[in-house]
Amino acid sequence: MKSYLFLFLMSISMISCVTSKKFNEQKALADKYLLQSNDCSEKLSKNMADIADLQAKKDALQNEYDNLKNDHVKLEAKGKGMQRQIDELNNQIDILTTQNKTLLSNSTKDREELNNSLIQKQAELFKKENEINRLGKDLMERENRVKELESILNKQDSATTYLKNKLLDALTGFNSNELSIVQKNGKIYVSMSDKLLFKSGSFALGEKGIDALGKVASVLKKQSSFDILVEGHTDNVPYINAAGTIKDNWDLSVMRATTVVKVLVDDNKLDPKKVIASGHGPFNPVAKNDSDEGKSKNRRTEIILSPDLQDIYNILKTK
Repeated sequence: MKSYLFLFLMSISMISCVTSKKFNEQKALADKYLLQSNDCSEKLSKNMADIADLQAKKDALQNEYDNLKNDHVKLEAKGKGMQRQIDELNNQIDILTTQNKTLLSNSTKDREELNNSLIQKQAELFKKENEINRLGKDLMERENRVKELESILNKQDSATTYLKNKLLDALTGFNSNELSIVQKNGKIYVSMSDKLLFKSGSFALGEKGIDALGKVASVLKKQSSFDILVEGHTDNVPYINAAGTIKDNWDLSVMRATTVVKVLVDDNKLDPKKVIASGHGPFNPVAKNDSDEGKSKNRRTEIILSPDLQDIYNILKTK
């Protein structure tokens, strides 16, 4: 009985050893397959990436091929067009060659006539070139004169604006009903009302008017480049004083202008060569004479300051 038990245990032990060994072999084989599987997966991923990269390169090459194909079509069409142009040029060359042969076959007289005509045309061309050069020189001179005129006008405009501002500063104590200073058309107009300068119907200056003229003169003494025109103006109400030296509004306007000039020249020492007196009577109104306000505006004496234009005249006189 013991021997059977021993044999049974030995059998079980042997079976267990065989099973354990086979298990280890199977496990080693599974690990090997697993390692190979992982290696294959890595190679598969790399191959998939390579395939994607190759596909992108293929797409790029296909796109480049399509573009080259399109360019080829365009170049082929362009080449055909150029070939047509070459054919046309060859045709023209043939025509000109034929004409040249015809000309060469002409008589000596014909060639001389052509040569003379060419010489004449060259002379005319030379004459035209000289005329164009002369016109270009004249144009350049005119442009230089225009630039000089612009420079002078800009300086005069600046001087006029400067003078206007000086007059405004000097006459700040007077209101707009007594005088006004306006710059227009390159000139300055200092307009003084008859109430500021004279009594009604008189050409005798009051103290306030003399003071205003003195302030104007103090500014003008420093501005010798301006001419001074004094204009007298009246309304349209007839002047009645037959016994005096003044017969009408025209006389009154002239006498008032002359009185202002004398104050500027005699009392304030302005250059008499730069001052002119004139009278317009009622014939140059600035407002309608159908109201007292309009008549008051028309009864005025204007000092008109004009920049000296001698430099401009000198430029305009030059040819």
